[in-house]
Amino acid sequence: MTDLITEFITRDEEFARLWAERDIKVNGRGRKVMRHPDVGVIAVHFEVFMPLQDPDQRLVIYRAVDDESQSALDRLCAR
Repeated sequence: MTDLITEFITRDEEFARLWAERDIKVNGRGRKVMRHPDVGVIAVHFEVFMPLQDPDQRLVIYRAVDDESQSALDRLCAR
């Protein structure tokens, strides 16, 4: 997750500014397995972030658990 946040900070000034405010909390994290009808099983780690000033908003980040899941996600993106 740290690498992803670092990438976002270096690529997007607004993200960097908002992230520096630390106005969020982690609302949940875990692992989820989904079955897609075309690409099969996709296992992901997820984290849910919630802005403290606007608790109705959510940012959910999914990351592939393994190479097979990443390959399935890549096939979906290529569609």
